[in-house]
Amino acid sequence: MTALSAVGADGVASSAAAAAEDSSATGPLWYLDAMKIPAIHDAGITGEGVTIAVIDGAINPAVTSLDDADIDIRQLEDCPDPAGVEPTDFAALQHGTSATSLIVGNSTSDSGPGPGGIAPQAKILYYGLLQEGCDARYPEALDDAVAQGADIVTMSGGFLQVTEELSQDTVDSVAAALQAGVLVVAALPNWDTLGTQQLTFINGVINVAAVDSSAQPLTRLDGSEMTNDDVDVVAPGEDVAGLGHDGTWGMSAWSGNSAATPIVAGLLGLAKQKWPDATAAQLTQSLIRNTGSQPHELQWSSRLGHGVVNATRVIAEDPAQYADENPLFKDGQKPSIDEVYAEPAPTADSTSENGSAPAFLPWGIAGGVAVVAVVVMIVVLASRKKTEGRNDV
Repeated sequence: MTALSAVGADGVASSAAAAAEDSSATGPLWYLDAMKIPAIHDAGITGEGVTIAVIDGAINPAVTSLDDADIDIRQLEDCPDPAGVEPTDFAALQHGTSATSLIVGNSTSDSGPGPGGIAPQAKILYYGLLQEGCDARYPEALDDAVAQGADIVTMSGGFLQVTEELSQDTVDSVAAALQAGVLVVAALPNWDTLGTQQLTFINGVINVAAVDSSAQPLTRLDGSEMTNDDVDVVAPGEDVAGLGHDGTWGMSAWSGNSAATPIVAGLLGLAKQKWPDATAAQLTQSLIRNTGSQPHELQWSSRLGHGVVNATRVIAEDPAQYADENPLFKDGQKPSIDEVYAEPAPTADSTSENGSAPAFLPWGIAGGVAVVAVVVMIVVLASRKKTEGRNDV
């Protein structure tokens, strides 16, 4: 494997806050209303007691949005201090600071309103693996996060690989994390490149892509349809709240799979708090089964994966009803389910029949209020073990 570069997954162009005002009455905070996050927080589900590791670039932990956030900056060998960058270096700091704020932001910024975190009371372990000059590798950050008690590890970018051969130590580290009951979340790339994101083809990883406020997948930089054979779920990721993207530490907006990924990690943090006895596999089952606006059989498409995340349903449904089996394992990819769990692979009896219709999006935006809407879409279903040769939607 040859590492080309450390790249963020937010290849969709960022925009200033003004550009996001068209999304809803709440501008770049539309994702909170769409997912009904305030009601979940009002019920006492805030991520308290949950530890989320964020693997990203440099971070500015002194921004107003992160005041009082519980952030442990972890130092990796052969890696600069991720909090040691000058606060005026917005290009270096905006990605990691925005991703972290989408998890634990306090809804303020230097100029007033700011990013609201999905799980504001979670503890953050922060790793600056993707910053310039860092020679550390993903297994070092992941192994440390597991050792430090992380429940969830999220990365909104990654090292590209130019061959089909995965780094075995990365596979081994992911397998060890899954064995330890840690949820591993990663952003899919937003564009076609010479290589692929290193985590994309590793079994058990929750691969995330972005949708807009109408629950439509984003387009690539060249305008083509955003599809991916490895997408697991999609979440809000267009013109959502960020910091530094307009050259200030006031609230701005950004777009891409990078923005959707910490939102999914935060949602899993809420679910972990609500259902502390649920296993990581059961929480993964709940995430992919409780998508859309209504109950439905398990299904998949290359545009929406298993569907648009639905925070209300994930919090309401007891994960204990689902098999303690990670549903995101594919034949022919590493590690195998036996290598992780030493148990037979999940059966296909929980998948839906080919040709059945999906349960559609969990929100629509009208006047800043989340409402149920329907997008007409025909999906081609696949078994839970997604195999090669699937038709795209």
